[in-house]
Amino acid sequence: MKQFIASSQKYNFALRRILMIALLLVPFAFAGCGGKLGKIEAPVVDTAIADAEAAITAAKEADAPSLAPDAFEAAKSNLEAAKTALEEKRGNDALQHAYQAIADAKLARKSAINIATNSELNAAILQKEARAEALRNKLSDKESALKRAESEMQTIRGGEAQLKQKVRDLQKQNRELNITRENYNNQVAELLKTVEEMQARGQRVETEIQSYGKEISALRRKLEVADRIVKEEGYQKRSAIAEAEALRKQMREQAEIYTKKLAEAGQQGIAAKHADFLKQQAQTARAYVDSQPPISPAKTGRTSLSTAQIAAGKAALSNWENAWQSSDLNVHLAYYGPNIVADKVVIHESKEQRSKIDRQQLESELRQMNTHAWTKVKTDTEVESESIIGVQQMSRLVVPAADENATALYNIWIREVWMHQIGSDWKIHHEIWKIFENVPDF
Repeated sequence: MKQFIASSQKYNFALRRILMIALLLVPFAFAGCGGKLGKIEAPVVDTAIADAEAAITAAKEADAPSLAPDAFEAAKSNLEAAKTALEEKRGNDALQHAYQAIADAKLARKSAINIATNSELNAAILQKEARAEALRNKLSDKESALKRAESEMQTIRGGEAQLKQKVRDLQKQNRELNITRENYNNQVAELLKTVEEMQARGQRVETEIQSYGKEISALRRKLEVADRIVKEEGYQKRSAIAEAEALRKQMREQAEIYTKKLAEAGQQGIAAKHADFLKQQAQTARAYVDSQPPISPAKTGRTSLSTAQIAAGKAALSNWENAWQSSDLNVHLAYYGPNIVADKVVIHESKEQRSKIDRQQLESELRQMNTHAWTKVKTDTEVESESIIGVQQMSRLVVPAADENATALYNIWIREVWMHQIGSDWKIHHEIWKIFENVPDF
């Protein structure tokens, strides 16, 4: 645009120079024709003035007064000067001013036309620039939409990856449950085999006892016969006494064997009852595992905690456990968040009772539990997401074994706590209790 305006200005300047030279040469031409310098005929001047007026009119029609005011005013001024010189009989001056007026008028008209053309071009350029800017904005919007779509796609892919990982975790848990069920099935099969062996052994013992009972009855009848012979007189007395003594000795030996067999049969009966009890417990445990819905939140094994945070969380978990072992309930309870809700599960004779307890109920039940002597069995620690998880297993004897063949019964208490960081402190936000009542120690 600037180059176009500069070219127009150069063109106008060249046109003015040509017209100026033409004005300077015209008087000499007329002077040569008239034969006398300075004497120009009036019709020539009138024609020049008329041409100047026509040129000014043409410039005015091109809107030169507003678009090229300087050149237009110069043309008008030179026209007035030409008319004044004509009245004063100054032919050369009149002709020069007339031609100058023509040159200025043409220059004004040309400048006005150029400016109008430039304005149209400017308008077209601005319009195209506006369309280009609109296209650029539209392209920017499309690029933004594309970026959003790519971001959403990445989010969807991330969610898909998490779902796949969750599916893998569930499949792993399913495999572990299948392995656990298979182990229980194997244990039950072994127990059944043991029970069958004991039952077979018991039957053999009963058969032997019956045989020994028959033998003792036969010996008793023989002894009765020998005693009757001893009471009789005659040569058979001495041999009858000896036979009676032999029979008594044999009866004592058979009696000892019979007593042993009876004791062994009693032991076998106790063992069989104990095996039946273990069988029942195994079946109960298997049924419980099969029917038990999950209580703990799903675990992925992934965490966003730093090494320092994990160390601080485990230290807080250890302090919480030590406070319980030392019966310092105030310190123990200080590690719980105010809005904690705990899951409590009590299993008694294969029946399960679940309930949720709030902070106040939890504190009351912890104080009640602390009145009993609990023995720590084991403690495990895990890290999941933003939590440190502690699993504490304790037991206490509730029914001692009556003798060496009986089974002692215990209450087993498993506590699973989830602790996360709040500010600079670590607080328990979830706890799960599993209490097994009157079960063999496991």
